[in-house]
Formats: sequence, structure tokens, C-alpha cells
Amino acid sequence: MAMILDAFVGRYIGKLSEVIDGEISMILGVKDELKKLRERMESIGVYLESAEQRRHTDKTIGIWVKKLKDIMYDADDIIDRCMIEGWRLLEDHPSESVVRRPLSLFSCFSCIKFQHKIGYEIRELNDEWKHMVEDTSILSKLEPTRQGDQVSGVNHRQTFSMEIKSEIVGEQIEEATKSLVESLTKEENRKCRVFGIVGMGGIGKTTLASHIFNDERMKQNFSIRVWTCVSQEFSETSLLKEIIRGAGGNYREAETKQELINHLCSTLSQRFFIVLDDVWEKDVWEDLLRYAVENTTASGRILITTRNTNVAGNIGAEIHHVNKMDTDSGWKLLCKIVFGDDEEEEEISSLKGVGVQIVEKCDGLPLAIKVIAGVLRSKERSNLEWNKVLKSEVWSISQLQEQLPRALFLSYEYLPSDRKQCFLYCSLFPEDYLMDHDELIRYWVAEGFVKTTGGDNLMEDVAKDYYRELIARNLLQPCDEFGDLSNLAGNYCKMHDLLRSLALFLTPDESIFIDNEQPHNINPSSKIRRLTIVNIGKEVEVPDIIKQQKCLRTLIIRGSSPAMMVDNKLFEKLAFLRVMDLSCTELENLPDSVGDLLHLRYLNLGRSNIRELPESIGCLVNLQILNLSFCEFLNTLPKAITKLCNLRCLFLEGTPLTHVPKGIGKLKHLTHLQGFVIGHDDRRDDEGCDLKELQSLSQLRFLEIDRLERTQPAGAPALGNSSFLRTLILNCGQPEVEVEAIAIQRIDKIYNELSPQSTHLQKLEIHNFIGTGFFSWMMSSSLAASFPNLTSITLDNCISFLQLPPLGLLPQLKYLYINNASAIKTIGLEFFGLHASSAATSFPKLEELEFYWMENWEEWSFGMVEGVGEERRGAPKLLPHLMKLELNICPKLRALPPLGQLPQLKSLAIRYAGAIETIGPEFLGPRASSAATSFPKLEELIFEDMENWEEWSFGMVEGVGEERRGAPKLLPHLMKLQLYRCRKLRALPPLGLLPELKFLWIEKADAIKTIGPEFLDPRASSAATSFPNLEELCLKEMSNWEEWSFGMVEGVGEERRGAPKLLPHLMKLKLERCPELKALPEGLRHATNLQELSIVRADNLKEINNLNPSLKSLEIWNCRRLEHVENLDKLQVLIVGLPPSTLTSTTDADGQIEPLPRWLVELLGQHSLEEFKLRCSLSLLKTFLKDGPNWLIIQPIPQVEIDEPLHPDCGSSHIWYTKDPPTFEANVVESEESVD
Repeated sequence: MAMILDAFVGRYIGKLSEVIDGEISMILGVKDELKKLRERMESIGVYLESAEQRRHTDKTIGIWVKKLKDIMYDADDIIDRCMIEGWRLLEDHPSESVVRRPLSLFSCFSCIKFQHKIGYEIRELNDEWKHMVEDTSILSKLEPTRQGDQVSGVNHRQTFSMEIKSEIVGEQIEEATKSLVESLTKEENRKCRVFGIVGMGGIGKTTLASHIFNDERMKQNFSIRVWTCVSQEFSETSLLKEIIRGAGGNYREAETKQELINHLCSTLSQRFFIVLDDVWEKDVWEDLLRYAVENTTASGRILITTRNTNVAGNIGAEIHHVNKMDTDSGWKLLCKIVFGDDEEEEEISSLKGVGVQIVEKCDGLPLAIKVIAGVLRSKERSNLEWNKVLKSEVWSISQLQEQLPRALFLSYEYLPSDRKQCFLYCSLFPEDYLMDHDELIRYWVAEGFVKTTGGDNLMEDVAKDYYRELIARNLLQPCDEFGDLSNLAGNYCKMHDLLRSLALFLTPDESIFIDNEQPHNINPSSKIRRLTIVNIGKEVEVPDIIKQQKCLRTLIIRGSSPAMMVDNKLFEKLAFLRVMDLSCTELENLPDSVGDLLHLRYLNLGRSNIRELPESIGCLVNLQILNLSFCEFLNTLPKAITKLCNLRCLFLEGTPLTHVPKGIGKLKHLTHLQGFVIGHDDRRDDEGCDLKELQSLSQLRFLEIDRLERTQPAGAPALGNSSFLRTLILNCGQPEVEVEAIAIQRIDKIYNELSPQSTHLQKLEIHNFIGTGFFSWMMSSSLAASFPNLTSITLDNCISFLQLPPLGLLPQLKYLYINNASAIKTIGLEFFGLHASSAATSFPKLEELEFYWMENWEEWSFGMVEGVGEERRGAPKLLPHLMKLELNICPKLRALPPLGQLPQLKSLAIRYAGAIETIGPEFLGPRASSAATSFPKLEELIFEDMENWEEWSFGMVEGVGEERRGAPKLLPHLMKLQLYRCRKLRALPPLGLLPELKFLWIEKADAIKTIGPEFLDPRASSAATSFPNLEELCLKEMSNWEEWSFGMVEGVGEERRGAPKLLPHLMKLKLERCPELKALPEGLRHATNLQELSIVRADNLKEINNLNPSLKSLEIWNCRRLEHVENLDKLQVLIVGLPPSTLTSTTDADGQIEPLPRWLVELLGQHSLEEFKLRCSLSLLKTFLKDGPNWLIIQPIPQVEIDEPLHPDCGSSHIWYTKDPPTFEANVVESEESVD
């Protein structure tokens, strides 16, 4: 059950005390009864934790707990009704003797009928509690919980930050990943191979598949990569749509299975890799995917995970069994999670004995080990505490389903009670569902699962800590926005299917998940409190039994038909709803009866088709969260929205509202106001809001203001009372071409008056500012004192800034994005806030910096700063933690500062910097001693669209395997280098000396005519290796490149004096559209690991030679003058596209068929060849038919695919042939021209 008694009763006692202490309890005449009720609750409260634990093993206790929970739900509803009625009467009959607070429970009731009714219900509730308390047959079995014995949520030694590494894996997973990736990327003759990862639940199948899916080699080998979860009950059409979307396709109006399969077939046009996670039946392959995969032109790999070996076998998969972890590996995994990077060997050794016994109880299941490690991490590191876990009774519980490991239940039992409720609530979502952590914590708050706190913290802050703890305990899995498992706890998460099964097992009587495309059954004896429905039809249909029970608290709808409707009478049956989520549906209107949902705390209509809200929404006096974001058809809000006196969060972002009704300032409890529109589109000032509305909202933590230019100066700081503000977003409308001077002056005054007074501010965004310059509160030299906690700044389309503020002074700033500051011409020391001694540090915490569309920026200066590995007198430290830097569209920037001195920079991208002509040694950093390192941590470097860049020089630098006096080390960790459209770059620096470079891509460097030995660093000694770790090299669209030479290099099995070793790890080489290239370099034969060579449209290339004979894959497209390809006796895959002249005709003047190119005939004679693909003309294609002259040439090859270019009017002809099993399929489509 989602309710956990001790947590729920504890919260209720707090409510009850407020009632007793208020005046209304005396007016109602039940103060004595309420005191008795509180005493009984307090007396029995010490037994409730024990009752929750024992209900699974003792049936009578389970029945008692269920009955008590039903009583508590009714009690909660009664208190809610008292609060609602009391608030109404206070509004109608104000009294000086009553403290008027929105959360006061009771005041003077004018309605005698209500007084008698509610008094009777409270007395009846007291009688029920008396009966429960006097049931000694139950209480005698329970153990009271002493003060301090409750499960603690957080170990004082272990905090739960958002940077918790969750996806820690054992060595067996790492080894299996390496092995399977090698098999999946291996070039073979089969068009499609299916692999199956098989093992029991929780053993690590999905973890292994995820590591394979995200492996860099998989990304390089497969242009299309799709991940989808199939699960036990799946919709065929939904699954097909998901795969098509994931592959980058569009199924348009297709709805039937056959239509979608055809779309999928055409979408898989490039080499693909599809993961089908959690497959239960072979039908997903046989009935859905097999036809599409076998009839697409591309080759690919399918990877499934399943618990059933027979399923994988029936699909024809090559099976990899995931074995249980051995004890030693399990202990290592547990240590990684519990101790992290701590090297307390003595402590680890002292706990190993009991730790190994705990691992053995996990039965080799990685998931079980992870969740138990989450328990141990929250406890004191002592044998006493660990032995409590080892000897827990939960290990021997027999009532659990067979497939649920006891370790999972134990980890649940060790959760604090309020976290248990939050964990169980996650089972409301579909299997493998991507949960937004912000939405999740709002659900928890609305349901009352989160304890109220004093001080500055909100309930959302407490709920966020709950979320972090569930991540830390491995009960939720952090994900990125695409659903891929992540190492860090971010904005999204998933629930492992076994943990979801556990949560469903524990909540059978309260929560249910219904898929309208699948049959469902509801136990009539259960009282359903929470309901999720997916794939709903045109009308929201709630099962009759749930409507009859009238006790539903949460309703979540996911997925709907167009023009979804809600019947006006539905809400009469759902009067006790606390949470209603209709987001992302086709709902257009809400009935007036929504105003009857007086208990409602949370209403989400975000991204729906809602067009208007009824005035009755103002009756929702308990509503705390209203989400109307991105409702594209919603233009106005009802005036009654200002009556939502308990509203805390209002989301309006992305919704095209003409205005926000006046009176928002009355909502004193607002903490989150997003998309607050100033003024009115029709300039009706009597209806729209002004900044003055904000002066009374002192509890704001998040504020986004839109159309700020429409306000008038207030004469006082509009945000002067918002001392708790954490996020501030200021938006003006898009500026007009010419703005009047008086309007600009008004904007300046408005922004200066805003002046946020919150030292808690963490995030600041300013969009479309048109004032004359930066406002005073950002230009202050005391910026660090004003905003000590500011971590993120976005300055977007601020076209009038002449100078940037001294942002380098901000002590906690981590992210800075500046876009379209078109008036900026120089950025210098004023930006860094530097006028200090050598002890000063500028941007001490900044990690990401991005400049975009800086059209007039000309100069960027660091001044004299301290470099890596050096100290300079009077030089400040600069950007010591910057990891990512991007310069995008800075057309007038003439030079780059010495970026090479930034000690932590990992990624650097420079795009559209058209004024830069030279990048020389100054880019690497100031001249340093031999100990200096330039770009010491850089891993990725991108230059793109540098239209006037002509020269790139490293100067004197230290190479691989050598030391030079006075030469700095250069780019020691660079792995990826990309040059795009740098058309005037005349030569390349000695990139061969970069020791870790793995990927090099050069495209459209039109001015380069020769790539010679200087590219390798020819000055190196005989011990040097050129491109020691390069794996992939791509040279593309080099229109004037004529010559490629390596000079004297050391070959295989030989040593030459002064000759460097060359490209020892190169695996892929791509040469595309290099029309002037005449020959391949001689030294290429020494690239002994070269596996794949692709040459496209090398028009002047006559020979393909100088290759190592171990080459396995060769692709040649449209090489017009090619005459000879040297013998490649290990070639396995050959892909050829003949040039257009050959495509149009293959007959001479006498009507005789022209022969295939000699080089192609010779290659087809290779005995090693396993796969051959050819794109050619229709007439040449016919020569490969069984009665054609070229049939005997291809007959010995195991797999052959021949086709012609697609004709829009009549399709494409093809020949598909396999040797074993013998199959031959030919489809010859005659064009109208050929028929004539």
C-alpha cells in the first residue's frame, strides 16, 4: 500500500493538534473527543512501524493494518472538509478574534447542519479508533518502537548529492561488453544477426545491453541506433511507432501494423542496431520486425534481452548467458558502492567477513547487491550495524513472489517510512517509463508524503532529498532525457522492472495501472486509491467499481485519442481526488464540475489541447500546483484563478496568454511562478498585471516574467521582498527594428528597479533586453557579496550591451551562455573582474562557457595570466575549472587568446569565426618552460566554417616518445579532432605527434594541395610513433588535394634509421570526393590494423595500392579512372558503386555488352570474399541473372546484393543471392525508356 501507517498517522497528528489548538474545536463542541483521538493515535503510534513490517507474515495483522489504513484515509478526508468549510466561513464572516490563515483548520461555522454532521463523523471516527486500540490480540504481537529507533534516512557520513554514481558495474559486465561489441561490429556475410542476452531478473541484462548500446564503437559502426523496451504486455503498433521514431523516421498517418512495418522497412536505410529490452515472447520478432529487417536494403544487428532461453532460441539468436556474480566480484561491487573512492583499507578489511556473507545472501544478483549496498551506505560502518542487516528476518520471508529477491524487500524495509511511500508511488507508471524528477516530487508533495519543515526549505526541497536518497540506494535508476541509463542523478529516472514488481506486490489493494489495450481485473474487495490509465479513448473512462467506491485520490492519464472528453458527471464520483494529471493529452475542455474537486492539490494540463478553463476552477481552495505550460490553444485564464488561496506553483511557460488576470498578488503562498505575463496584448491595462503584483509574493523561489517591456517603473524594487528567490528569468518581447528612445529609457529604469535582493539566487536568465547598457545591480564590484550562490547565467539577445559585467567575480558560477550581444566589440579584464594581485582567481568555479552569434566581437584578451604548470608574479589565475568552451558565429573575432593554458578544458569548439586568419603558438599558451603542458586535459577539438583561416602552427612542441629542451607538451589527451569547411587552410600541423588522438575528420579544406611528411612530425627520432592511437581517419570533399605522402617510414618487420612508426592502430580510412587525388601513400601498407577502406568519387585515382593485405572491407564508389586494385587476399566485404557513365549504358556501338572493369573481376575472384554489393545500371544488372554472362562470377560468393539507382516512377531492380542456404531473388523493373 502506498500509505505507510506510521508516516501517515504522524502527519495526521500534526493536523489534529492544529484543530485542537484552534477556536473552531470549541465552537464545534468536539474538543474533548479530538483530544481523546489524538491520545489514542499517539498511544498506538509506537506500534505502527512493527505492524507494517509484520503484516506480510501475519495475516491477522495484515487485515488489521488494512482496516486502520481505510480509517485513516476517511479521517484525512474529514479533516480536509473541515478545513474547506472553515476557510469559506472565515472569508464570509471575518472575525477579529480569529487568526486568519489559509491553513487554519476551523473557525466559526454558520451552518448548523454541517456542525452536527461533522461532529457526528468525528465521534464515529473516535469510536473506530477506540476499537482498534483495544484490540489486544493484535497489539500483543507488535513491538513498540522506542524514540530514536526509527530508520534513519541519511548517514551523517554519507550525503546524497545529485552527482551520485549509480550505474556502477562489475568486471564481468565490462568483459562481456567488450566481447559482445566485437561480435556485433564484426563484418560478416549475413545481412542481419540477432544476439540474445539471457538471464534471470536483476542479473544485469539491461545494464549489459545499455553499456553495449552506448559504446563508442557501436556509435561509429551503426548510423541508426534504436533502444526500445518491449515488456510483458506491449502494443504492436505503439512498439513499431517507437522504433520508427528512434530510427529517425516518420510514420505520418500510418496506423495499421502492415503500414507501420512498411514504414520501418524504408526507414532502416543505413546500417542499424536495434535493442529490444525485456522480450517475453518470440512474436515481437516473428510477427513484427523480421519482415522489415529482412527486406530493408541495409544490414544490421538486433540485440534482445530476455529471461527465457527458449524465447531467444526460437528467435534464432546467438545467446550470451549472463551468469551470477561470484562472491569475490560481488564483494568488489558492493565495496565500490559503499566506500566509493575511500581508501580506508583497514575499515574495509574489518567489514569483509560480514560483508561477504551479505553478498552471498544476494545469490549473485547485481541488482540485489546494489540495493543492499544502498542500505549499507546509509548506515554506520560497523560490524554491529552490518550484522543487523545480515541477520534480518526479511531474508527468510516466504510470502514474497518467487522471482522477487529477498534483498530487494530488505532494502525497502530499511527505508524510512516517508521514503517508502514515495518509492511505492513510482509503480503507478508503465514499465520502463521515463519519470521526470520534478513532476515526481510534486506528486509526492500533493499526496502528503513529504514532511513539512521549518525555515527556508520547502516541501519540494525535502522531496528532492527523498529522490536523491532513492537514487543513492539504487531503488531508482538515473537516466538522461532519452532514457539511457546515466552515471549521474539528473532530471529523469526509471524503475527497474523487478523493483516495480516489488512495489506492485506491496500495493495490490490501493494502486492499479490500466492499459486500455489490455484486459484488466480489479479485486472488488480492494479500495483503489490511485489509478493510472494509458491508451485512453475519446472519453475518460474510469472503471465502475472505482467510481462506486468514491475513494480515488490520484488519477493519471497517459496517451489519448483526438478530442478527448471528460463527462461532467465523472467528477461527482471522484470527489476525493488529490492528484489529477491530464498532461500531453488531446483534452480541449474541462467540465464545470471540476470545481467540485475540493480536495484537489495537483492539476496538470500541460501540453494538452485545452482551450479554456471554467470559472469554477476558483473553487479549488486546496489546489497547490497548477500546470498550464505549453498549452498552445489556451489564450486566457479565468479571473477566478486569483481565488486559489493555497496555490504554491503556477506554470504558464510556453502558453500564448494575452494576459494574466489582476490579483495574482493575492496568492501569498506562491513559491513557483513561471510565465508571468505583464500587461495585455490589447493594451487593456485594467485587465493585465503589473510588476507591483510581485511585491507581496515574498515566498517566491522561482520567477519567470514575460513581456517585461509592457510594465511601468514602480518607483521601488519590485523584487525587494523576494529574499528567498533562487531562479529569476526576465523576458521582453522580440525587439522591434527601431525602438523609441523613451522606451529604452523606461526599460533601463525598470531593470534597475528589479534589483533582486536574494542572496539565495542560483540561476539568472535575461532575454531580449533592449536597454542602453547593463543594469547597476549586475555591474557592481560587490557582485560576489550580492550573489554568492549564483551558479548559472544566460544572457540571450541582449543587443545593447556595450560591456559585459564583471562576472568573473561570482564565486559559484558554473555555467555561462551569452547569445547575440551584438554591441560587444571587446572582452577583456573587465569581464573577468580582474584588477587584483596574483592571489586573485577569476571564474573560480566556471565549467561551461558558450558565446553564440557575437556579430561585432573583435577582440578577446586574457591579459597576463598564470598558465598550466607555471607561476607568474602578479598574474591572476583564470578559469581554473572550465571544461567546455564554445565560440559560435563570431565573424569579426580576429584572434584567439591563449586557451591552451586552461588546466581543465576538455571540449573546445570554434565555429563561424570568419576573421581569424592564423592560429599559432600563442593559441597554445605563453612560451613556457619544458615542464609546461598546453591543453593538458583537452579531449575534443572542433573547427568549423573558418572561412579565412589560412595558417595553423604548433611551433616547437614535444612529440611522442621524445623530449625537447624548451618545448611544451601539446594536447596530451586529445582524442577527437574535426575540421569542417576551413576552405583557405593551406597546410596541416604535425598532428601525428598527438599521443591519444583516435578520431580525425577533415572536410572541405579546399586550399590543401599536399599532405606530406610534416603531417606526421618528420623531425622525430627513430623511437617516435606517428599517430600512435589513431583509429579512424576521414578526409572528405578536399577539392584541390593532389598528393599524399608519408615520406620514409618504418615498415612491418623492418627498422629504418630515422623512420617513424606509422598509424599502428588505424582501423577505418574514408576518402570521399577528393577528385584530384592521384595515389595512395606508400606508407599506408604499414597501417597493419586497417580493417575498412572507403573511397568515394576519387576521379583521378587510377590505382588502389600500397595497402596492407589484411584489409577486410573495401568500398569503392564512382571512381571513374580506376584501373587497378592490388591483390587483397583477406578481403571479406566488397561494396562497389559504378560511375554514372557505366550506369547509363553497358553496350558498345555494335550492341555487345561491355565487360566488367578488370579490377572488379579480379577482386571478385578472391576466395576470402564473403559479401558483395553492387550499384550499377539495369543492363549490367541483367548480366548477373542465372542465365547471364556474369552469373558464374558471383556464384561462389556467400552473399550478393545488386541493385540499380531508384527510379521515382517505377521503383528499383535488384538481385539478392545467398549461397548457403541457397536463395536467389531477382526483381527486374523495366523503365519506360528501356521498354521503348
